Amino acid sequence: MAQAYVPIQTQTLTGNTATVTFDNIPQSYTDLKVVVSPRVTGSASPSLWMDINGTTSGYSMRFLSGTGASAGSGTRSYAHIDCGVVNYSTTTSSTFSSHEIYIPNYTSSNNKSISIDVVQETNSTTAYMYLLAGLWSNSAAITKLVFTAEDGSSFVQHSTFTLYGIGGTRASGGTITADARYTYHTFTASGTFTALEKIKGAEILAIAGGGGAHGAGGGAGGVVYASGQTLSAGSSYTTVVGAGGVGTVATSPAPNGNNSSFSSFVALGGGGGAQYGGNGANGGSGGGGAQSGSGGTATQSSGTNFIGYGNNGATGANVTGGGGGGAGGAGTAGSGTTGGNGGIGTSLFSAWGYATNTGQLSGGVYYYAGGGGGGAATTGGTGGLGGGTNGAPSGAPTPATANTGGGCGGGYSSIGSNLAGGSGLVIIRYPN
Repeated sequence: MAQAYVPIQTQTLTGNTATVTFDNIPQSYTDLKVVVSPRVTGSASPSLWMDINGTTSGYSMRFLSGTGASAGSGTRSYAHIDCGVVNYSTTTSSTFSSHEIYIPNYTSSNNKSISIDVVQETNSTTAYMYLLAGLWSNSAAITKLVFTAEDGSSFVQHSTFTLYGIGGTRASGGTITADARYTYHTFTASGTFTALEKIKGAEILAIAGGGGAHGAGGGAGGVVYASGQTLSAGSSYTTVVGAGGVGTVATSPAPNGNNSSFSSFVALGGGGGAQYGGNGANGGSGGGGAQSGSGGTATQSSGTNFIGYGNNGATGANVTGGGGGGAGGAGTAGSGTTGGNGGIGTSLFSAWGYATNTGQLSGGVYYYAGGGGGGAATTGGTGGLGGGTNGAPSGAPTPATANTGGGCGGGYSSIGSNLAGGSGLVIIRYPN
């Protein structure tokens, strides 16, 4: 995968300046590139000098040069890196030389190699072109670059210096993966996302914890999707992954799942499933109702800069529980002695599942946030694709799948004390 040049800093001079410095260089890239377009006030054909980390030793150089009339080569050993001849006061007015400096593996503990390509821009037949290979014999990581003119003169107004980072990561936090188009940061537990540079076009996917169950299925956690986000360089963003709600025989309806969030984007925990005769809880997706109880209402909504996904839970019937709602569809009602099915999860983010190995894969498609199936006397309801688990006719149902936001399936009798919804998930992705 090709690595983009990421501009770290550009300095465009507004007046004569003797020294230009790049300090506190981020250590998150693999290589550095500096592009310089300078002119100086001096008149003695000076070189552009570069010092690394404030040192004045350990430098050596080899060069090839041409003037349009002659060519040369040789070695140099200065107290600086020689970056080639810069435009000066007697070169053609208002012209600037061009210097490209490449430093691979600048954070390594090995000596640092440096390659430089230089063209002096002037109408004179003695304009210089250089190819230079430099070496800094030092094991320290490069954190500072300082540019001066060999003769001590100043860089003139409109001279520009741009530092680029190449390779490495653009942000930290979570588990980092990539496909052909995007880089993904996946949080399966709460943490911090830090943008190491300004990131445009970021997308956020937040899935809340699923609802716990009782006789009826738990609702899936709400799903929030935001696109077109700009993440500021150096800023840290609190990332919360909500736990699933945990139902017990002593609570009806079962507890809701917990919210997940990234910055100001909040996905709402799924509603808990009801005990027999009770109503399902409202939540991101609603929990199922039991017997004559009604299903919970989906509370996950969309906002001005994000889309929310959630659906209602369903009612029970006779000795059954209704299915919890899912991000892609509502739960279905219980019927006779068969529990209602959990609502299907959303498949809109299947590409995210392939890139991060998250969600539930079925038929070549990844799903998130399926509702739990309702419990029943004879046949439990089917859990919704996306981590929702089946309801059970007896015994404790299986807790919902972790990090899917799925709702737990309900149980009919002897349901135990661990009817847990699936924990949530937060993924941030941005263009490579």
